[in-house]
Formats: sequence, C-alpha cells, structure tokens
Amino acid sequence: MKITLSIDSGKSLDIGRADLETILMCLDNNKLHARFFAPLFDHPASEIRSQIAAMSFLPLDELECLSRDPSIEVVRQVAANNRALKYFKAPLILEMINRDVSVAANIADNLNDIRESVREEVIEALLQHTDPRVVETAQQFVDDNEDDTNEDNFPLD
Repeated sequence: MKITLSIDSGKSLDIGRADLETILMCLDNNKLHARFFAPLFDHPASEIRSQIAAMSFLPLDELECLSRDPSIEVVRQVAANNRALKYFKAPLILEMINRDVSVAANIADNLNDIRESVREEVIEALLQHTDPRVVETAQQFVDDNEDDTNEDNFPLD
C-alpha cells in the first residue's frame, strides 16, 4: 500500500510505514480524521492495523474485519474498542474471546461497553474461560452489578 502526502495539491511525498505510525499516534481518535484512518484498516503492516483498530469511529464492517485479523494485537485493540463492543453481536464477541486469552481479558475489562442484550451470553463464556484472571474479572463485574441491583431493590433502613 502506497501512502502519499500532497502539499497544496502539488508536490507529493511518499510516507513510509514508520512515518505513518508516527502520524497516526499524533492524530486524535476523532471522527474528523475518519477519512484519513478508514482506508488504512487493511494496511499490510499489523502495527498500522492495530492503531486503526483502536479508532472508535471506524465503520462497523471494518471493525468486524479487524476483529478477525491474523495479528492478535489487532484483535486485542478491537476488544478494547468501545464502539465495536457496543455494536458487535454475541457470536462475533465469542469468536474473539476464543482467539486468545489477552483478547478475552480485554473483553472482560470492558464489559460495560457491551450491549445489555449481548452481555449475559458474553459473561457466561468468560466465566467458563480457562484463565483465572478472565474469570475473576467477569465475576467481579457480575458481583459489582448485583450489588447495584440489590441496593436499588433493598434500601437500607
């Protein structure tokens, strides 16, 4: 993939992978930059795709594609992307959980971002995970939310 920067629609400069990484780190995760970031979701360098996977404004199709990326670091970034977790359906999130323990841990850390209609199924899968940290994080989320529910239903005298 060739990336060029045009100055005043005249002189163009080729931007290498390292320079592109630097540019991506300097730009905010802001919808204003979507036209720049979105075409990079399939860049050949996994480091670039990983930075793009963290962008919360990416179209869902691109986020879904990145959730199945061969690089686990890219998938890990999607697993921490609040927009992806908000809109992904349970089968895709479960697929991500099964990819790698670090992805499952990111999803467990971000259970608040998952839609309520999907969350129960995701929590059930996390509670069955083989990694104790993943299980403990999911259980802590359940316990914290049960406490909130109990407080609402059973006021103290």
